[in-house]
Amino acid sequence: MLDRHTFEAIFKEYHAQCVAFAVHYTGDVHEGEEVVQQVFLKLWEKRESVDITGMVKSYLFAAIRNTAISNWRKDTVRNEKEQGAGYELAPSVTVSQAWELEKMYQQALEKLPERCREVFVLSRQQQLKYAEIAVLMNISVKTVENQMGKALKHMHKELKEYLGMFLFL
Repeated sequence: MLDRHTFEAIFKEYHAQCVAFAVHYTGDVHEGEEVVQQVFLKLWEKRESVDITGMVKSYLFAAIRNTAISNWRKDTVRNEKEQGAGYELAPSVTVSQAWELEKMYQQALEKLPERCREVFVLSRQQQLKYAEIAVLMNISVKTVENQMGKALKHMHKELKEYLGMFLFL
């Protein structure tokens, strides 16, 4: 659990480093500051369940990297949609099919047991290493591996009809 005093101390100690790191990914000071603000806001919102003792900088930098990449992807998709270019999909895939896949992905994710889903999200969306997830969740690396195996099997089963649609799958 993260109390207000600890949060403020983390913010004061790491804010400048975080902004510099975020600017590396965004290429823009204002965007970098926005990414850092998003990360610290998310950290505060998850303060009841997050335990980043001993790996604060690693956690923050991973979250910044992932948030910057996620924001870039969203901006790219929005720009392509506005320009009518759509996604970089296999020729037979439409934008509506891509949105359908995103919907199906979210539904499949929601069907996972909570712990399994949390491990999957930390690994695939937050791009944390298994050892980092184990420390963050206070579980063994083997448990992380087992949970990821279950999650991947479930996601493959739920999304198998969509796997051939994309060039990168």
